[in-house]
Amino acid sequence: MLGKTERRLALVILFTALGPLFAAIWMSDTLFRHASTTWLNPDVLSRLDASIRLYKDHVRTIKERARAETEVVARDPELPVAVAGSKERLQTLLSRHVREGTARVSLSVVTQDNSVLARSEREGPIDSGKFRVFEVRRTLSDADDAPMLVAGYAVERSVEDELARAGEVRAAYHAMMGDKERLYASQLRAFGALLAFTVLVTVILGLVLARGVTRRINRLAGAIRKVTSGDLSVRVPVTGSDELTELADTFNRMLDEMKSSRLRIEYLRRFEAWQQMAQRLAHEIKNPLTPIQLAVQQCHRKYEGTDPDYRTLLDTSLEIVEEEVGTLRRLVGNFSRFARLPAAECKIDDALGFAHDCAERTRGGMPEEAGTDPYGQLLTTPVEWNIAEGHCPVALDRQLLRVALNNLVRNANEALDGKVDGRIIVSAQVINDDFLLTVEDSGPGIPPELEERVFEPYVTQKSYGTGLGLAITMKIVVEHRGTLLVGKSASLGGARFEIRLPVAAADRQQAA
Repeated sequence: MLGKTERRLALVILFTALGPLFAAIWMSDTLFRHASTTWLNPDVLSRLDASIRLYKDHVRTIKERARAETEVVARDPELPVAVAGSKERLQTLLSRHVREGTARVSLSVVTQDNSVLARSEREGPIDSGKFRVFEVRRTLSDADDAPMLVAGYAVERSVEDELARAGEVRAAYHAMMGDKERLYASQLRAFGALLAFTVLVTVILGLVLARGVTRRINRLAGAIRKVTSGDLSVRVPVTGSDELTELADTFNRMLDEMKSSRLRIEYLRRFEAWQQMAQRLAHEIKNPLTPIQLAVQQCHRKYEGTDPDYRTLLDTSLEIVEEEVGTLRRLVGNFSRFARLPAAECKIDDALGFAHDCAERTRGGMPEEAGTDPYGQLLTTPVEWNIAEGHCPVALDRQLLRVALNNLVRNANEALDGKVDGRIIVSAQVINDDFLLTVEDSGPGIPPELEERVFEPYVTQKSYGTGLGLAITMKIVVEHRGTLLVGKSASLGGARFEIRLPVAAADRQQAA
């Protein structure tokens, strides 16, 4: 079933095509009627008939004049005497009459069996191309065997030729007058067929074009309906090179941004819940630590006996309790720092300059921020830095992003576990519209079953760890509107952590 948009587009294309066609039909009809009125005018036909009659009257006059002149010669009283007399006398008489005539070119006296008794012709040849000779015969008496007078007269061929041509034109004109309605009907049939063909082709073409546009609009509308129901995984196929293509591409990028924003918001909400839980745990664990330590210390001091075994038991108990309390205090400190992690205050800064600054702060394998590590461990593996040259403006918080980078470097260092040939490579570069910061190591890597949960708090492979470092790193990256991915290093074989931060929009527009 056709949609409203398809019908409207098809009708618009149809009317757009029919408008010029109807105008052409109207102009052609007007021109045909004007031409037929002008060229096939009855008055023209009557004038043509009159000219033909004039030509015929002219020819008839010439012939009548020739017959009259012949009659005058035939009534010459000397002619019967000359016919009865000698041939020379008859020849002389005919020659005189030839000279006296205007258009007469010859005179002959012949018998009934066409035997020439005498003949006289005008001097000089007659141009047969310009003149035609016709004969007028007159019997000289009423007798059956009476000789005949044959007079030849010259008539210009142009007169007869024009008469013949006028007759042909008149016949053709009469035929055209008779075919006028037939021609008009043929014209109407031709334009009718053209109109039907145009309507058919235009409707089909309009429907095809409209179907292509509406199909893409319907796909976009269907995707919008799914988005309103909460499905952000839908995408619209990007086809063509028109405004709808740009709309589909913008729509897909908007969904990508919405999905990323939703994931960021969900992660930050979960992180806030983790922080609240860490704060409660720190509070609950911290409060009884001091009384427990004081009670054990007091028991140790109050004992004044001489039993060496009991004294050894008290010393051992005091040492274990103080060691475990210290461990719990450090754990409480980690929870407290995790709970008090500030929000990122991002400002436009040079990300590549930030990477160079981090490289310069690393001295002897130990960053200045080594104290941010929960366990205060020093780096045992030197860090190799591969930083691209140039300028890359990114909205970032230098202090927090440095914490995130140090966490990744320390994780890599701990994964190597003091390996002599271990390697850690930190790379910084710009790819398309992203600032890419990667940390790779040659350690054992992250097990595939932990890759999806490695950034959650309390998820760790280390027996002594709390799993807060990568969670803090993820939170910092999310607040920078970036992404943090983990995988296997193709070059070193260990773990590979990738931080992607978007380049500032103003800089992208300027570069474009």
